[in-house]
Amino acid sequence: MSNALSTLNALIAAFLILSMVASVVARVLLVFGTLPALRARVWPWLRSRPWWPLPGERRAEALLRELLTEPEYRQICATGYLDIVSPARTGRVYRVPRGPGHVLVVDHGRVSEHLCVQPMGGGLPTADVVLMHKLLIQVDEETYLHTVNHFPRLAG
Repeated sequence: MSNALSTLNALIAAFLILSMVASVVARVLLVFGTLPALRARVWPWLRSRPWWPLPGERRAEALLRELLTEPEYRQICATGYLDIVSPARTGRVYRVPRGPGHVLVVDHGRVSEHLCVQPMGGGLPTADVVLMHKLLIQVDEETYLHTVNHFPRLAG
């Protein structure tokens, strides 16, 4: 009986320790999710690991890394967004976020409007969505601008 009681106590202690560790890990992940600079650096690194559970995200991150220049990839990893210079409009930059959010249109250093467009299928890896914006802007900016939803600059 004493042996069964000590085994039960050991199991309870192990469960409590495991619960505390899981709580700490969950809080750390929450911090990564709320701080854009950390999120932008950590998630790409995680997605590129061979043990990452979603092979589609690994491939999308590898393609993003391959198609962006070194400075572009460093920028998106450091800041969480990619600045794409307009091929047709002098002084215009499109600021594409990695992850959810509007594309900002920056004209001569000032945000002039917000753009929103999502792939119809949904569920694409964020790296693919960033590439979608980049390629559409660089290949056919006019069609891109006719396709997206436009929102005026928010007051502030």
